[in-house]
Amino acid sequence: AWYRQILGGLERFLAGRYEILHMEEIVPSHIRAYLSEQKARGISSETTHRTYCGLRCFFKFLKRDGVIPSDSMLLVEKPRRERHLIQPLSSTQVLALLDQLESRSFLGLRNRLAMLLMLDSGLRLSEILTLRQCDVDMAAGALLVMGKGRKERKVPFASVTRKALESYLRMRERIPTDSGLLIVSQYGQRLTSRHIQLLVRRLGRNAGIQGVRVSPHTLRHTCATQYIRNGGDPFSLQAILGHSTLEMVRIYVNLANRDVYDQHKKFSP
Repeated sequence: AWYRQILGGLERFLAGRYEILHMEEIVPSHIRAYLSEQKARGISSETTHRTYCGLRCFFKFLKRDGVIPSDSMLLVEKPRRERHLIQPLSSTQVLALLDQLESRSFLGLRNRLAMLLMLDSGLRLSEILTLRQCDVDMAAGALLVMGKGRKERKVPFASVTRKALESYLRMRERIPTDSGLLIVSQYGQRLTSRHIQLLVRRLGRNAGIQGVRVSPHTLRHTCATQYIRNGGDPFSLQAILGHSTLEMVRIYVNLANRDVYDQHKKFSP
């Protein structure tokens, strides 16, 4: 769906401005004009950057399969991206969020576990929804996670998440389902991303959290930032989060170090 959206936008642009209908007719200046037109329309640099990356993959594929004689994207400069940091939750806000969850019903236990998997182990929402029961290794205190690019990694979890897992799994046994997935609905069906997104947003609203966007991705950011604040090193954090490079981890380090500067302003002798 993502590629269809990107390529559909390029197709409409080329047909409307240049009357181009065939891939062989596209030259680098056409793609540069398309990316410039996105900027002129006020589309964010992050979206334009992702569009560039999508087009680069597509043209590389066309060249490899012999559809086009040369890759036009090789002569198109990558657009600059302006990163806007997601503000993490404070420890007080995290506790207020978890206080909204009851731990007696199946739904309450499931929702609490999903929250802890993001806050404790830093899992992406997509990773949580595809976790299987067999991926949970209680003895090792770790999860076998299928991340981006279908790369597997082992992610540890703390004692608080272990307790949530044990309680949930006991209740999970009563749900009639053939699904091997860990996180399911009360009818044993797979949950959608939208379901968890709305849940997290509602919990944040009920907890009275303001000034911070409460979302699954914010919980992952909060996990990473708190990990660094508590003395964790960037290399182990990179392995836990499943990042291929340290670029994103550096952002978490800088975000955590902001606290040091703020504290120094308050308490400097």
